[in-house]
Amino acid sequence: MKKYIRNILLLIFPFLLMVGVNEIVRPVIKKKPYASHGITAINSADKIQDKCTWICHNQTSYCKKYHVKFARDFFPVTDKIYFGVISLLRSTGNYGMANIIFLVVLIPFTMWFLLIQSINIQEKINDIKRGK
Repeated sequence: MKKYIRNILLLIFPFLLMVGVNEIVRPVIKKKPYASHGITAINSADKIQDKCTWICHNQTSYCKKYHVKFARDFFPVTDKIYFGVISLLRSTGNYGMANIIFLVVLIPFTMWFLLIQSINIQEKINDIKRGK
């Protein structure tokens, strides 16, 4: 039962943390929020040179120019991956739904599953070391 509770907590904690941080920050943001497809976001879409906003999502070149500090030398590699993922998501015919399915559900679930497997294997190793 302890493993079951641990596994569930490891699954939901990152989402709760993300929602918690967003809700704590929401009242601090004074700019007009970005709205698209009937959904209102927390951040604006204003071009702000010292802060990422929705403009970075909508115009990647702006973000790369003003916000990327350390990865500039790797753009030839990272751009292929970044724009490849975007092209792959768009090729499904429903970019928004594909984004949610792959980036919000499948990839985090896969990471969670692999984390659980790693923890279970480490517990087995520890049991063997202790002579159980």
